[in-house]
Amino acid sequence: MSFFISSWRLSPLPAFVGLSLLTPPAMAFGSSAGTASLFIIVGVGGFTLLNSLMQGLFFFAGQYRNPIFAKRHVLSALIVPLLAFALTLYDHRTWSDFTLHLGMIIVGVGLILLPLQLSQFNQPSNQHADWLLNLGAILVLGISYLVPPCALFAMILAHIAIASRPNTEAKKIIAKPLSYLILAASYALFGYWLFHLLSKFGA
Repeated sequence: MSFFISSWRLSPLPAFVGLSLLTPPAMAFGSSAGTASLFIIVGVGGFTLLNSLMQGLFFFAGQYRNPIFAKRHVLSALIVPLLAFALTLYDHRTWSDFTLHLGMIIVGVGLILLPLQLSQFNQPSNQHADWLLNLGAILVLGISYLVPPCALFAMILAHIAIASRPNTEAKKIIAKPLSYLILAASYALFGYWLFHLLSKFGA
């Protein structure tokens, strides 16, 4: 009898049974609402940060003197929080998760709407707007080598720098080719990343 008692004490079965009774429900480890949280924190957060950088560049470059430009910037930027809101409706676990996600989306929307207020300032046109936009595009392009999707922002900045009119012949000779070089590098990096992304989905 003592043999069976000692073997029962040495057996891992009692510990296994005890741990199984203390195991929390499987729903606690579910992935519900994880996709929405990841998209909002990484996607919306990163987009809002880069979009704020672009807002500063556009403001000091005098682009927001045109109210139509400011409205187009806001409308195009609102696509990301709208996608986040749709994903939150589709993938949320509890009302607390929903309200948390909704609060972060509202903060992002508030920052995106800033150009509508910045366009009210009588900001004069900047003579060095093309250089300022090119420097911003180079900075974003450097970030793109770590996070390739950010190359899309560098493409936008380079396109707007090309559309700006240089006021001197020297700027036309130097700034415009620099914008085209940035644009080519941005397209190449973004296309390379997109090709590898599609190839992974096709595998």
